[in-house]
Amino acid sequence: MYTVAHLKSFKSVALTGSVRSAAQHLGLSPSAVSHHLKLLEQETGLTLFQRQGRGLCLTDTGSAIMPDVDSVLESSGRLGQCIADLHENRIGYLSIGYFATAGTRWLPELVAYLENRHPDVTVQLNLAEGPWTEFPSDLHVVISEKKNPEFPQQVKSHFLTEDPYVVAVPEDHPLSSREEVSLGELESHSWIDNDTADGPCRKILFDACSRAGVRVHFKHEAHSFVTALHMVSRGLGLTILPRLGVEPLTPGVTIIRLTAPEPIRFIHAICDPGHPQQELIEDAVTALRELATS
Repeated sequence: MYTVAHLKSFKSVALTGSVRSAAQHLGLSPSAVSHHLKLLEQETGLTLFQRQGRGLCLTDTGSAIMPDVDSVLESSGRLGQCIADLHENRIGYLSIGYFATAGTRWLPELVAYLENRHPDVTVQLNLAEGPWTEFPSDLHVVISEKKNPEFPQQVKSHFLTEDPYVVAVPEDHPLSSREEVSLGELESHSWIDNDTADGPCRKILFDACSRAGVRVHFKHEAHSFVTALHMVSRGLGLTILPRLGVEPLTPGVTIIRLTAPEPIRFIHAICDPGHPQQELIEDAVTALRELATS
């Protein structure tokens, strides 16, 4: 009978296209991975891979079972984590993944709330910028481009708030007296970048600029909201960022609402619905929602 180990070898070869690369990734010998694939094909009676040049690629049959293989491996991972938690007595422990601006605004208050409500619980905060992919923490505060994104079935999501973008300009800038400004009006000014190349916030801005027909051009790059805002205060240009990333407002900087179109990021709390501390997580989510809307 095939095992989880056989399924891991199957997925790793499917992703890497190579038995040798899969073996290195899994910490196994190439012969062990080849044996797993052989047993899996024997047990299922299916041809799962075919040669493509020097490597391997999935057959149509192999591609058809991949979603179910993913589901089994994810369930196995959650079970393993639950067992590890029980062994390590982590039932009085909560880890929370977060992005930087949520950490500044919400996380200290959230930990204080949990300390008061659950004094025996230890909280660990894990800075986790970028797109969500898995559950290294018990609860994650994440950014999405849509209010109702399609998370995988094994993910339970809670919408927290929407965070519209603003433009930060020097307080003596010609636009500083405006209550709102369109993206098109900003195109001729000097822009300061404030995010990483693959950051979700940057992608949301780029998509809005594309819809508005605005060419994105950065005079300077900072890759940090705080640094970019201080550069704005020195008159080096303007920067566009989510409203949550502005506070505390840097002296010498004015914030203006964006329109036509208005870039918005949506913030969610996500968790594993099978987590053994679901009651604690739900309490934390309730507190987060109140913090996000206050």
